[in-house]
Amino acid sequence: MTDHSPHVTPVPLGHIQVSHLKGQAFEVTVRGHGAVTDQPVEAGGDDRGPTPVEALVMSLASCVAYYAGRFLERHQLDRERLRVMADFTMADDRPARNAA
Repeated sequence: MTDHSPHVTPVPLGHIQVSHLKGQAFEVTVRGHGAVTDQPVEAGGDDRGPTPVEALVMSLASCVAYYAGRFLERHQLDRERLRVMADFTMADDRPARNAA
């Protein structure tokens, strides 16, 4: 069996390493965890992962979910149904970025 997961290089705490993989794809490593960012096929990538802008929105939404969950936990409230939705719009011009 061939391992198709990105190569994960240990990086010291407090550091993030980003390495070019192929084409528009990059491997992001933090604390031994790896993720891949890429561009959609129509933007010249292979769609191997979220775009960097999508990863940014994912990070913000997961941060909100974490702290909302901690609040609920602290107040002995159920967090089983906790969901965070995040919408964003890309700017029409370059560089590629969130329009808001």
